[in-house]
Amino acid sequence: MQNKNTFERLADFIAKEYCVKKEKINLQTTLGMDLKIAGDDGIEFLEKFLNHFNINYDENREWQLHFEDEGFGLINFMAIYNWIRGKRDNRVYYDLTIEHLVKVIDLGYWIDMEDK
Repeated sequence: MQNKNTFERLADFIAKEYCVKKEKINLQTTLGMDLKIAGDDGIEFLEKFLNHFNINYDENREWQLHFEDEGFGLINFMAIYNWIRGKRDNRVYYDLTIEHLVKVIDLGYWIDMEDK
């Protein structure tokens, strides 16, 4: 079982940083689908998270693999263009859960978790 105190500290952090009601956060809550954290906001969230909880991590890691593109920018136009041409976006995103982040805090270093 996850450390309840760790969950509470993480929920407080998210509620403060993203003006989310703490009651809406549980272990299965995802950053992307549920909290709508995407793109550069996601990268910024992880930077704050890693620093706030003093997490060790690989500095060359590609954090964008955890977040969909935000907004309707040039990248989305390229995705539409590629879709019309029959090319698919094969990037695989792993939407981070609160449970995953609690585990990372408890360990003190970043780990990847497989989809369940």
